Amino acid sequence: MGTISAAAAPRTTVETFLSRAGSPGERPFLHFHQDGAWRCLTWAEARQRVLRVAAALVAEGVRPGDRVVLISENRVEWILADLGIQAAAAVTVPVFPSLLPATVREMVEDSGAVVGLAGTEDLACKLLGPRAMRRVVTFEPGLHRWFQREPLPAEVDELERRQARLEGDDLATIVYTSGTTGESKGVLLSHRNVVEMAASDLRAFRIGPDDVLLSVLPYAHVLERLSAVFNVVTAGAQLWVSRGLDHLAEDIAEVRPTVMIGVPRLFEKVRDRVLQQAAAQPRLQGALFGWALRAGRRSVRARRPGAASRFRWALADRLVLGGVRRRLTGGRLRFFVSGGAPLSEEVETFFWALGIPVLQGWGMTELTSGATSNTEVAHRFGTVGRPLPGVELRIAADGEILVRGPGVMRGYHRRARLTAAALEDGWLHTGDVGVLEDGYLRITDRKKDLIKTAGGKYVAPLPLESRLQEAREIEWALIVGDERPFVAALVVPAWGALADLHGIQGDPDVLVSDPRVRAIVQARVDALNRGLAGFESVRAFALLPTPFSEANGELTPTLKPKRRVIARRYGEVIGAMYEAARLAHGGG
Repeated sequence: MGTISAAAAPRTTVETFLSRAGSPGERPFLHFHQDGAWRCLTWAEARQRVLRVAAALVAEGVRPGDRVVLISENRVEWILADLGIQAAAAVTVPVFPSLLPATVREMVEDSGAVVGLAGTEDLACKLLGPRAMRRVVTFEPGLHRWFQREPLPAEVDELERRQARLEGDDLATIVYTSGTTGESKGVLLSHRNVVEMAASDLRAFRIGPDDVLLSVLPYAHVLERLSAVFNVVTAGAQLWVSRGLDHLAEDIAEVRPTVMIGVPRLFEKVRDRVLQQAAAQPRLQGALFGWALRAGRRSVRARRPGAASRFRWALADRLVLGGVRRRLTGGRLRFFVSGGAPLSEEVETFFWALGIPVLQGWGMTELTSGATSNTEVAHRFGTVGRPLPGVELRIAADGEILVRGPGVMRGYHRRARLTAAALEDGWLHTGDVGVLEDGYLRITDRKKDLIKTAGGKYVAPLPLESRLQEAREIEWALIVGDERPFVAALVVPAWGALADLHGIQGDPDVLVSDPRVRAIVQARVDALNRGLAGFESVRAFALLPTPFSEANGELTPTLKPKRRVIARRYGEVIGAMYEAARLAHGGG
């Protein structure tokens, strides 16, 4: 196939990829599991497949700027298809495969996509609606046939012309928001957004050709696609596509990554598993683990740990923590990055005590993923770090975080009024509320999530939920109380932890009424309330038997609760909880 040249200083995602996939091209790039073993594509092989996808899209009649929907579970084909769409100067519209068909079709309609690429036949059916797309191609056999198809000379010439005309300000992708605070919106991100934010990331983190990143989060989410996959492309590192959460422990042991991105729920589950395993050990071993963990926590939380503290941690690491760390990370992990939702400070401290740095960052789709992050050289517990290079922060009078920088979106697709409300003189109104502490950003809540009680007091639910969920016996907590006389909570107990820690077992539908369970949750609520003002104290709670789930529409694909959906679904439970509290206080 012909050669498409890349500029010395890449302006677009395609130029960045082609410059990395040039000489020498036999270096390993993409690793994936197939037929029971790990396979590898070199940069040269990936380059060939990407350009063949682009040529096939040209043959399909896809024009520069046309939208192409991409819907699939994480697979190596997803990455090649995404790069191929952009190599054809088209626009990728990634869609979560777990979304309901009606939601997927709304996104297809809104984006104006002309072609769809789908991982399976079932996912292809989700793309077909009243306004039929021009064509839907499945990965097998369709995309695989494209990989084998030799492009015609005219198609190669057309790709070269498109590449020459493609500019940094041209649209690269439309990414739809998760809809946690309302209607999902299509965020317009340019090639410049992606390229310059990747450069910013790599100035903040030491990632290079020797790094190995294990990829597990959904590619349809901006965090994994841009902060992981495209950063690997920019850095010339290696990417391993995990088989998913069910195989994550095995994949980590086999791949031994140096860098990995996760979301808080992943870290919470790993912590819980480690603590459960420690609790199951003989008493002496369990006590030794507890001592080691305490030694690690005291040392990492001390501003200037003394010699005795450092010695205890080093001894704990030699005896216990080092072995735990090697089992969890494969032995060569330099750091985790946590994003997508707030990370509990207790969970963050737990990993640091094990000697595993978890670097919490913050961003959003409208910012091309991350805008701030803790790093290996600048870290403060409980914060989301400092602004990434080139990013400016400002806190408005009402506490809202405003951001200006290279990742700020072009706007919302077909939402001029929302765009005008969100962007002002280059500053993005994020809707998140926070404070700056010596340059470190601490997120306190989402502006739209703030609860206003009937007494006119504003309560930030996020910190309360996070602190309740630090208890191993609580899997989910959702604070309610808007226009109500006081704050209350919906609580989903962690049934496995209740069995392991307290010997409480049985049917969750029955256990929600068990006085022992209520007493345990009440103790956790009381501990929370001791540090709160009266108006923000949790005065009642209702226990739910079943965890919130993505399948029920209660969680986003990145496992953040959809407050409105949950409040509507459990409206009767919430109403009964407040009525019971009213009657308990004399019916007033």
